[in-house]
Amino acid sequence: MKNKTDFFNPMILVVGMLAFLAMGYIGSFNYRFEDPLKLEVILTIIFACIVFAIGVLLVKYKTNVEGKEITFLSEKLILALTIIALILQALNLVLLGGIPLFNSTLKANATTNIWRIAYPLFLIMLNLLLAKYYNRKYLALIIIGALIFGLNGYRTSVLGILGSSFITLYYLEKISRKFAILFIAAIVIGLMAVGYIASQSIAGQHWTLNPLELIFYRAAFTLEVFEKIIPLAGTTNGHILSMIFSSGSPRTFIGEYVLHYTVCLTSTLFGPVMLDFGYIGLTIQMLFMGMFLELVHKLKKGIGVGIYSIILTHTIIWIETGPTDIMIWFLYLIGLIYILIILYKNQDN
Repeated sequence: MKNKTDFFNPMILVVGMLAFLAMGYIGSFNYRFEDPLKLEVILTIIFACIVFAIGVLLVKYKTNVEGKEITFLSEKLILALTIIALILQALNLVLLGGIPLFNSTLKANATTNIWRIAYPLFLIMLNLLLAKYYNRKYLALIIIGALIFGLNGYRTSVLGILGSSFITLYYLEKISRKFAILFIAAIVIGLMAVGYIASQSIAGQHWTLNPLELIFYRAAFTLEVFEKIIPLAGTTNGHILSMIFSSGSPRTFIGEYVLHYTVCLTSTLFGPVMLDFGYIGLTIQMLFMGMFLELVHKLKKGIGVGIYSIILTHTIIWIETGPTDIMIWFLYLIGLIYILIILYKNQDN
């Protein structure tokens, strides 16, 4: 890269974790709690950051491999699959009978099987298309995708599309300072708009917070959930992990187990594994994520840039939501397959 500083190396996750902690701490004073977050929450998150950084450094300085080009994916095929994904999401909205962003009842049912195919397909193909066959006309697909998937009412879809494509373009050196400012502004405005509009459409709730205040509130609330999880560490004995890879709703289970009423909760990157396996599980998870992200980062070349961008972006999203989506673990599986292919190509040479 010509850029002197690699702003999107895996250590950006540490920045994200500490920033989220700071936002939640501020929010705990202003919008949610009479008392600020407990010291144990702060120290646990700092510990997780340290373990993650150790994982990154182990791979960075102890492995000697390089990325290779993968040539078997054609531009026409990737483009066709990208468009098919957009059509599937449009069909999903038609079958839902409305726009979930403006209707909380529809939003609760918006993550259909069609969406579970359409979103990862679009996300993967878009970034592979940009990484391997960059053309300025493909930038329109970013905006179209963010809009059509944003109608589902979930901020994570908007962030996943805009964030991953931004990182891909960054590594392709297609981003000027002016473009970067505009793109980041679009991400921030898009997230705030989707989150605020969706909150206003929830039946029976009346929010007085503005879009910026809502972000700090959400961070504080999510960290409050994690605060309540810490005394329960290790008590679910792997049940959440088994739900992720089978059936059921891990976030709803966490809501029932921690708060004792039926609600779908985000519990931070650390919450689910802490409930299941305690501090030992947290240590293993953060060490694995640090090593895995750094290995994909180190091997990224060609389509590898797109794969790394997708995985990094959704791991950053997990800082709030928690790693409870099998669909996103599927992206990790793609990353693992990519790693194995590149390692095989390195041995072959």
